[in-house]
Amino acid sequence: MIPTVHIFSTSFKEPLRQRAFSDYLSLLSQELREQNMRYLRWQNRHAHLFGRLLLIEALRHFGIEGDIWENIMYNDYKRPYLTLTDYDFNISHSGDYVVCAIAKNIRLGIDIEENRKVNLTHFRNIMTRDQWEEINDAATPLKTFYKYWTIKESVIKADGRGFYIPLDELEVKNNTVQFDDRLWFVNELDYVHGYSAALATNQVAAYKFHSINFYEAHIATRLSQKLVQLK
Repeated sequence: MIPTVHIFSTSFKEPLRQRAFSDYLSLLSQELREQNMRYLRWQNRHAHLFGRLLLIEALRHFGIEGDIWENIMYNDYKRPYLTLTDYDFNISHSGDYVVCAIAKNIRLGIDIEENRKVNLTHFRNIMTRDQWEEINDAATPLKTFYKYWTIKESVIKADGRGFYIPLDELEVKNNTVQFDDRLWFVNELDYVHGYSAALATNQVAAYKFHSINFYEAHIATRLSQKLVQLK
């Protein structure tokens, strides 16, 4: 049976009410709360907070609850991982959207990017020759650029070494990327208009989206009850 990666997603168009934001923030560790407070823009603070709330929701989906933060460690390249379970997770955000992918006994990475207009020539050095030609010959060069960008980002996040991996060496062939004797299977995710997203896994996998709205009262109430339990 092909395993399934569960992708939890959310979005934000306006700031939460301050009481709701504070209650949600209380669910994070002290270190994460301090990190959140260092962001100046409300959009960045919400993206950071919602990414961690999605992780709580994702683990809850698999029956894992309690104070999860003490079980999250970081490798030498600052990639987070869980220490006490066989689940791997990865968080990404761009624009108004945040996603968190999770699966058991799978190594994975996910990336989402808003298709903002950029000067493509600034990114020539991260593409292979064939990729660059495909981008320039495409009917929609920007969309093709973000296709490869998200695939490459998902792979380096799954690998765990991030930008220490030279992006211009990542070839995409038959929905796979091979680097340093590691084979990654990649999926372009059909998410929302104006965004590109990709998922990389170390084995063939299906995926399923779960949409969470943290502005809904019942979500806030349930997570607040969780906070009381933790106290």
